[in-house]
Amino acid sequence: MGFALRSEDIALPLGATAAGIRTLVTWNGQTVFGLTQGAHRAYLFPVFSPAGFALTSESPSDHPHHHSIWVAADHVDLHVPALYRTEVYSYNFYVNDVFQGRAPGRIAQTQLEAQEHGDGLLITQQLQWLGPREWGAPQGRHVLDETRLIRVRHLADCRAFQLTLRSELSAVNHPVSIGPTRHAWFNARIGPGMAPIHGGQIRSAPASAPQSAPSWQVSTGAVGGGHVAGLALSACTGAGNPDWYVSPWGVMTANPCLHQALRVEPGGQPLSLSCRALAFDGPLDDAQVTQGLTDPPSGA
Repeated sequence: MGFALRSEDIALPLGATAAGIRTLVTWNGQTVFGLTQGAHRAYLFPVFSPAGFALTSESPSDHPHHHSIWVAADHVDLHVPALYRTEVYSYNFYVNDVFQGRAPGRIAQTQLEAQEHGDGLLITQQLQWLGPREWGAPQGRHVLDETRLIRVRHLADCRAFQLTLRSELSAVNHPVSIGPTRHAWFNARIGPGMAPIHGGQIRSAPASAPQSAPSWQVSTGAVGGGHVAGLALSACTGAGNPDWYVSPWGVMTANPCLHQALRVEPGGQPLSLSCRALAFDGPLDDAQVTQGLTDPPSGA
């Protein structure tokens, strides 16, 4: 049967409408993850291991803007020409509310396609980064266009699903700078039983690993019924070496703009960033995690 897409249709009571939409990616009939469009961004939820255990959290009470596996960025500045100067319009595409004075924008999917790709499935999402409604922009300013590529494979040797994500951003009308900020890019909020505060374990790639090996963080813990599973996130590539943010409550972030801003020019080369995640069953040792994150001969 392999990989396929299907819509998650929920029969709501008459007069009720869903606040978002979700398309499920399946493998041999079982759900691997959902492509969810929420009120503020598009993200992956739910995310399952091959044995069917849920690995991530959506909108936990301590950080309701943490959405499973998601792409986001704070300190997004639109540089707009004005008389004798350039004005900077500052937005926040990370937190769902006004954050440090910056109004929240939204990342909205406009198109979704999928096709077979080698032994996996390649999903292409087209998204728009839109500012909030404001004076002079009642529909929100169109800040960025994003093409998000997600390739999923099943790795039998590692008892894992491998997800490769690539985010390509293009400026629409005016230059855009992102950061410096610690709230940016590839993020994963793990399930409660896998978080260190609930007995889970987070570990990093060993310092003795070869330079060619990926940098990664992995979280492993209880997922129910005495079973153990985990989620690994590799470092993103495309904009220098990323910095890691890892918390005891269970978020892992690979961030390329902690110390320097990333800039995108209209008509210029898109900003391209990528990372890889591994959703697996049972404990994996360091060598298995590294293998699972570097295995494909060609990636998305």
